[in-house]
Amino acid sequence: MSLFKRRKKIADEVENTTEQATEETTADTEQATEETTADTEQEQPAGVVTIQQLNEFFNKQGFSSALAKNNLNAATYYACMLIRCNALAKVPFKVYERDGDGAKEAKHHLNKLLKLRPNRFMTAHDFLWASEFQRLSTGNTFWVYSFRRGKIEEIYLLDSNYVEIIVDNAGILSSPNSVYYLYTDPRSSRQSIYTSDRIVHHKYFSTDGIKGNSIQKYLVDTLSQEKYAQQVVNEKYSHGLQDPIIVTYTGDLDKVRSAQIKKKFSNLAGAQNAGSVIPIPMDFGVQQLETKLVNSQFFELNGLTTRHIANAFGVKSFQLNDLEKSTYSNIEQQNRAFYSDTMQNVLTTYEQEATYKLLSSEEQEKLFIQANADVYLRADIETRYKAYSEGIRGGFLQIAEARKRENLPFVPGTDMLIFGNGAAIPLDMLGKQYDRGGGEKK
Repeated sequence: MSLFKRRKKIADEVENTTEQATEETTADTEQATEETTADTEQEQPAGVVTIQQLNEFFNKQGFSSALAKNNLNAATYYACMLIRCNALAKVPFKVYERDGDGAKEAKHHLNKLLKLRPNRFMTAHDFLWASEFQRLSTGNTFWVYSFRRGKIEEIYLLDSNYVEIIVDNAGILSSPNSVYYLYTDPRSSRQSIYTSDRIVHHKYFSTDGIKGNSIQKYLVDTLSQEKYAQQVVNEKYSHGLQDPIIVTYTGDLDKVRSAQIKKKFSNLAGAQNAGSVIPIPMDFGVQQLETKLVNSQFFELNGLTTRHIANAFGVKSFQLNDLEKSTYSNIEQQNRAFYSDTMQNVLTTYEQEATYKLLSSEEQEKLFIQANADVYLRADIETRYKAYSEGIRGGFLQIAEARKRENLPFVPGTDMLIFGNGAAIPLDMLGKQYDRGGGEKK
């Protein structure tokens, strides 16, 4: 029996056992709930809704997450998430086959899933985009695949918010210290348990190697500062960019009179009255307080917060239109640093986990999954062509290989290595130009 069939058999047995236990527990829970509900209906007056019923309703409809604070409202956080997700989503993953000392793209059924459509509902771009978004926002991304005729047919993305990682230390389900993944469907509340072989688990900032941590966990204070800064600006706009005023009155003021004056001058302020003439009674004096954002170094502090968030994401300042310390020459260097320092590590994480989980042990002897990082140079045609030219002149890249990467047809005579020393010549003829007569026989 193959490794994939054994994995599937174990997963099915565990899933069946869990479903039976879940059904029994659900039946008991429903019966107890019905009894409790009946008692509650007898005691509860008509037309009165309890807090418990409201919580159950909102949690069932999935409103709790929508009502929660969303860090995507922070402009820098949103921009960094967009940059990171876009950077991964545009990279195609392929199955390669080891060929001697090198490798070539393999003819494997996974290539269609990884490059085109992992499942019937999502494109490869959307699949990778959502995967990286969940990995950053929750710390974990979970892929689960389905079998058909011994091959992986589709790959699905599970919602990380509804996946619980279980470590079986006592070996109740299988061997001790096995890892299982319990997924609860948010719509039907049906639970499914998967073995570690069936789940492709991508982690972010994992301190124990089992569960990842969200980037929000380490940016709570910084994100709060940015939100407070945005509130200050919104408050300024809502008051028509006017500073607070002090109203002086020569007579005596009681609480009622004081409240009337506050209401009167509050109605005269605001963005809707910007540029209007405000009448001031003779008994009143008005003095405006000067609260300039420049004096409190608001913009400097806000820029520092932006850079802190960008650093946590590994995003460069110029990508957020912060060009204060950027020049035309170092922007190119920063762009290369983003792909080499930030994205290279991300690609390695996905490659290693996908190779181990999506390929069988036998296939891993010859095959591996790798991201085509050359896509980052697709938009920079000058840099791309310069790299091809240096590779061809250096004698380690064929013209045919460069044309293949550009999706150009094969031209006879280009499938050989040449070396450029003044004039380009085939590598096997290197040095013959210095022979007497140019290498011709006497």
